[in-house]
Amino acid sequence: MTTDVPTSSGKKPKEETNVVETLQSLVFAFAIAMAVRSFVTEGFFIPTGSMAPTLMGQHVRPRSPATGFEYAADAGPSFEMMRQLGQNYRDLAAPVIDPMLSMTDPIAQTTTNEIARNARMGDRVLVLKYLYAFSDPQRWDVVVFKNPTDPTGDAANFIKRLVGLPEEQLLLLDGDVFTAPLGADRSKFAIARKPEHVQRTVWIPVHDSDFVPVDPSAIAKVWGRPWPGLPWESSEFDFGPKGNARVWTHGSAAPATISWRWDRRPITDFTSYNVWRQIPITQRFAMSDIRVSMAVVAEDPAALAIEETIVTRKRALRFMLDGAKATLRVEDASEGASDAAPRVLAETSVPFEAPEAGAPYDVEFWHVDQQLSLWVNGEQVAALDYEFESLEDRLTASFNGRTVEDYRRNAPIQQPTPPVLSVRFAGSPVELHRVRVDRDLYYRPANLRDDDFNQPGENGEPITGAAFATDFDAPAQLQADQFMMLGDNSAASRDSRLWGRPSPLVTKVFGEGDPFVVPRPLLLGKAWCVYFPAPVSPMQGWPAVLPDFGKLRFIR
Repeated sequence: MTTDVPTSSGKKPKEETNVVETLQSLVFAFAIAMAVRSFVTEGFFIPTGSMAPTLMGQHVRPRSPATGFEYAADAGPSFEMMRQLGQNYRDLAAPVIDPMLSMTDPIAQTTTNEIARNARMGDRVLVLKYLYAFSDPQRWDVVVFKNPTDPTGDAANFIKRLVGLPEEQLLLLDGDVFTAPLGADRSKFAIARKPEHVQRTVWIPVHDSDFVPVDPSAIAKVWGRPWPGLPWESSEFDFGPKGNARVWTHGSAAPATISWRWDRRPITDFTSYNVWRQIPITQRFAMSDIRVSMAVVAEDPAALAIEETIVTRKRALRFMLDGAKATLRVEDASEGASDAAPRVLAETSVPFEAPEAGAPYDVEFWHVDQQLSLWVNGEQVAALDYEFESLEDRLTASFNGRTVEDYRRNAPIQQPTPPVLSVRFAGSPVELHRVRVDRDLYYRPANLRDDDFNQPGENGEPITGAAFATDFDAPAQLQADQFMMLGDNSAASRDSRLWGRPSPLVTKVFGEGDPFVVPRPLLLGKAWCVYFPAPVSPMQGWPAVLPDFGKLRFIR
């Protein structure tokens, strides 16, 4: 064994390799690694897209030739089709859309074979095991758990977002989550709001002004009609000679407005990740839980006044920012001509100091979970919650013109009333950069499916009717140590809404278990981070073997 004692010449002797010590170190390191894997963390593979965009299953990443926009799209439907129809159907045509231009009109074509050939594997995540032995699960955690309908089969391990907690009632209405204590009457239901770190993770892009067609005439050749232009319309802002400028300019202090064109780009819960899933246009739900963000460069920021207005749910939601203060206000939406001032339902104002002239600043207007908030350069400047008198009031406000009875008859076909969106600028010449619209998650209503995939026959008689937690008259009832799990990609998620009865094994272990829920002992742990994102190819033509390091991330 060598030491670090200098020799008489002042030099350290050359260290010798000790095989026994090396082997001991390797064995010790291996034992520590196995202990950590067994008792602290464990890796799991994400096979499907039920948690997209938070976590990716097997997918491809199309890039639009028109705008350069790249996005993840689920490869699962192509593999399913090839398995069901056989090898002769490997070259079925599949559309490639550009979500920045349209969710219905393809910009290019591919095939099921190309999709399968270019598919990337799903994300690999690390899970904190036994965390819930020391702390209670929290709403909005992303959790790995044993599938209560098939805890020992091929789909034994599920990963979803924890939405329902023990000893509470839960109702999904217009995409949002409402809860009340178990046993409380309907007047006690309140909306469950997501914390900022979760909300920032789950925003899904609808439009981004950085991704506009370089050559609109090329789109006309593909579509057989002219490109209709940006989904924003303005008579005062200059969108460029072709209507595709990335920087929008207004050269005077006079008022100027940009207004969202719903006919050009509906804001719905449909996501580009599901482009190859057969989801009818009639089953895409209009959304008003949205974020509008932009980088503003004003000649005189102290004089510039910005006001965004969203008219939705029989209310006018106003976000106002000028050089002195930030104001958020909720008003009754005016119906028809009236000289009376709208009734203010809620309002807050806080001081605001305008940035220096010519300095760009990022502004975000959030309307989500019945809350308005205004952000400048990533910091929240003001926030305002608003409420409804009852669940019935929220329903009739969201589905304007429909009654509670209309909704009860068949919730999955009821379309929420689309919002009206505009942003007004006055007081200074201004430039707008990176104008974006994003939308929130939307937890869909559904009807239970009587098939072996959703409700395995060995688990007992199928349950029929409205999906769990979506029946307006019968909210989900979660007992002690029971949880409800939902996928972020609600349109393609087999989750607590649809499971039906638990497997006989779960019933044998936990007694006559309730359908649709996850008993606490089936929780395996909290998903912590994506340690190996879907790999990329190091060079063109090479296999995809390197993790996409830019997508290493903590899971929120």
